[in-house]
Amino acid sequence: MDTLSLLIRNCFPSPAVADVGAGTGLLTRELAARAFAGAAIEPNDTMREEGMRCSELDFPFRWLKGSGEATGLADQSTDWLLMGNAFHWTDTAAALREFRRVLRPGGFFTPIWVMLDTDNDAMVQSIDQLLADEIPSFSRHSDVVLKFINSLGAANDFSDHRIFLDSHHSDLMSKERYLNMWRSRNDLQSALNPQEWETVIKRIGGLLVEESVVLRLRTYAWVFWPEEMPN
Repeated sequence: MDTLSLLIRNCFPSPAVADVGAGTGLLTRELAARAFAGAAIEPNDTMREEGMRCSELDFPFRWLKGSGEATGLADQSTDWLLMGNAFHWTDTAAALREFRRVLRPGGFFTPIWVMLDTDNDAMVQSIDQLLADEIPSFSRHSDVVLKFINSLGAANDFSDHRIFLDSHHSDLMSKERYLNMWRSRNDLQSALNPQEWETVIKRIGGLLVEESVVLRLRTYAWVFWPEEMPN
């Protein structure tokens, strides 16, 4: 995020920023912490209201109802538009048309994904095997998302100007927080009844020897700009 921030501010010292598909504001708060300001746009009322509830009175982003395909932003009003873990859910062609409309000349579009680093996290690999044993239809949602991310390298319906960023980082979390991360996986829960799902969670807990867990993560980001960069 710091690298991206420097890139954007080199072109726009005081950029108008839009976080589209903001959810409850995880990415928005990262942007606010780096002194960015603008709009947080989320179509889901419950998530947007939770984001508003968790925002300080002087929070530099205004919360708006909207989507990737219809942000509600004015024409050429935005210097940097981001989507965090959300772009693959959009009607891609419609969203890109909308982003072209709201971005100023030289403005940037940055879709970001933060995902489990399955290649380098032995614990996640063990849990994946456990899930495959318990859920015959198990497949990693991340595999579908990665295919989408990689497809953006060949996409030319928005811009030929692009940069790809790929980074690794870790998050130290308590055992309970780690289990709650897995409990929140609705795609997995839907394949089992509640009792079976609770058994799976207990088995995941049984793999955790320590009271804290190092979660290995990987961040992917594309940076697109439809025009030549400003001088």
